[in-house]
Amino acid sequence: GYFGQGEAPDAFWGPRGLAVDTQGHVFVADTGNKRIVVFDNDGNYLTEFGTAGLGAGQFDEPVGVAVADDGTVYVTDTWNHRIEKFSSAGRFIKAWGIFGQADTPESFYGPRGLAVDAEGRVYVTDTGNKRIVVFDSNGNFLTQFGGAGFDPGLFDEPVGIAIDKNGTVYV
Repeated sequence: GYFGQGEAPDAFWGPRGLAVDTQGHVFVADTGNKRIVVFDNDGNYLTEFGTAGLGAGQFDEPVGVAVADDGTVYVTDTWNHRIEKFSSAGRFIKAWGIFGQADTPESFYGPRGLAVDAEGRVYVTDTGNKRIVVFDSNGNFLTQFGGAGFDPGLFDEPVGIAIDKNGTVYV
């Protein structure tokens, strides 16, 4: 089957990222509508959160979405150059990140992909800065890897990221 077509509120405009929580709820980054839409595993609309803007819980092109095992939802707010953290119900918790050329770990240039590992670490593809940045669940910097280039371990605008059950990171 499929879902996300038809009349509002479940009609998408440029959906990009998606994630599934432990209960089977599907979270979709509806980029053009600047929101996250949540469906049950049968495709029934449950809720949505986020609006267009610069403030807390608002987005300028949400692209990546990831759900931690505890239900916490993380979203890459691409052109606000930050990561936003929400409760499983869509309540804004915090955000971190600023625009920058990798001057600091929190300096993003178009973050897009997201993944959360079994330890709750948040992996972000900082596309414009050609790196992966890793934070703890509260947005504290842990490490980063990559850089610009075409050799193994380097990137040319990384977007997608996933982590398998053994902790191996795929970009």
